[in-house]
Amino acid sequence: MARIKLIVTGDMEKAALHKSLQKFFPNQRHDGEQVIWDVPRGPLPCATSNRLRANSSPSNPMIGLAQAMIDEAIVGKTGQPADLVMVIDDVELGNLNQEAVIAEHFRAAVNEVIQRKNHDSKTEARLRNELQQKCSFHLLRPMVEAYLFGDSDALGLAGVPNGVNPCLVHPTDVEQFESNDALWLPVCYAENTQKQQNKPWWRNELHPKRYLEHLTERGQETYEETKHGKNALIGLDWHKVPKCQQDIPIIRSLFEDISDWFGITNPISGQTHPSFYPMRTVNRANLLLRNM
Repeated sequence: MARIKLIVTGDMEKAALHKSLQKFFPNQRHDGEQVIWDVPRGPLPCATSNRLRANSSPSNPMIGLAQAMIDEAIVGKTGQPADLVMVIDDVELGNLNQEAVIAEHFRAAVNEVIQRKNHDSKTEARLRNELQQKCSFHLLRPMVEAYLFGDSDALGLAGVPNGVNPCLVHPTDVEQFESNDALWLPVCYAENTQKQQNKPWWRNELHPKRYLEHLTERGQETYEETKHGKNALIGLDWHKVPKCQQDIPIIRSLFEDISDWFGITNPISGQTHPSFYPMRTVNRANLLLRNM
């Protein structure tokens, strides 16, 4: 029996992401080994809530994610190590377009956790080999709610009323999320004026969760992550989310990684993100983890 363990930073992801992904993969690997998806570990503190800087030390939350990954791969929360461990965090607004910096920080965090153990060279080599075979780090851009906008049925499950259509600047690629909804922009302008005093990068119109809350309120519904969001994520048809081969490279990388582990073709094949699933011509022996 092989076990998949996600490590997540949100309540919605803990409740539903494993169920959402599981529907698109078989229940056994190519060698016939049965696969179970554990309830995700978390939610752990998000490591991207603040803007990350290149060439700086990883934060405590980033160290915490790396430590949790290593623990699940080597020991397991219940004493049984997982066979595939995937850390999944949000990009968040402050780190849009610097996903490579996020990857850099996570690599640094993994190396720091390993070095703190002060293993001898053979033990460290074995540990690094285990991580390279079992572990990955992926992102949701800018956060999980963005992907619901790729499937109108999922939006309905989230509480968006019939007849209310989202207005997006980039309707084909939800990872480039931005709303130009005339009914919502005045709220965004007011929010931006306040938030940008401390967070100059803040743009409320780029925030899918807040826009989703706005849309559900039009139907007199209050959006709740662990109720509406959970149902929507479980019901999400990932096939519908990308409209062309160039869409959603971040989440395609996650699907490509899982597909490679199963030994099957990616169910949403297309371009992946080089920081989170490099081309197959890249020598995997030079990677720290499965995907980076």
